[in-house]
Amino acid sequence: MKHLPIALLCAASVAVTSASVRAESPSATGPFVGLSLGGAGLMPRSISLAETGETEHDNGVGKLTAGYWFSPHWGVAASYIDMGEFTQTYTSGSFSGDVRSLGLGLLGRVPITDRWSLIGKLTLTHNRSKQTAVTGDPAQFPNLSGNSTQVVAPGLEINYQVNEAASIFVEAESRGKAASKLDTAYAGIGLRWRF
Repeated sequence: MKHLPIALLCAASVAVTSASVRAESPSATGPFVGLSLGGAGLMPRSISLAETGETEHDNGVGKLTAGYWFSPHWGVAASYIDMGEFTQTYTSGSFSGDVRSLGLGLLGRVPITDRWSLIGKLTLTHNRSKQTAVTGDPAQFPNLSGNSTQVVAPGLEINYQVNEAASIFVEAESRGKAASKLDTAYAGIGLRWRF
């Protein structure tokens, strides 16, 4: 994960320097893959224990996406996010967990100019929070680990078409619950390649 920002920066440099004079419309159809780097929001909700500080979380989260635009305005995408580990400390102990998120989303695209577009997302997510370490009584934390599947909205993305194959985007989205008392979200910047 340490080398992901460098790889993303190198790929962005190649995409920008290879940009054609006139980019193809951001409404092109076909398959695509994407990679973004950002941050995950892991937000434990109240579990009737007194918290002793903010949630500690790994920095640098990566997201992989593969999808298909069926028309200029509609597409689908599968995504995977390794949200990393987090720790929440309470007066009676602490909980550490590892969170992963899979998603299958419906995409709606609205072109703004010949290079810019706005993309909305409605995503079916399956999230998993797995306990990695506990101090105190483990029975205190049953609501911070587990699995959850749900439909989440909205997800939003601003997309800039660099050339006919590559685009740069900024995105933010809810990923829903990872456990009954653990909410998740993701925001990042990335590159997308169209075939």
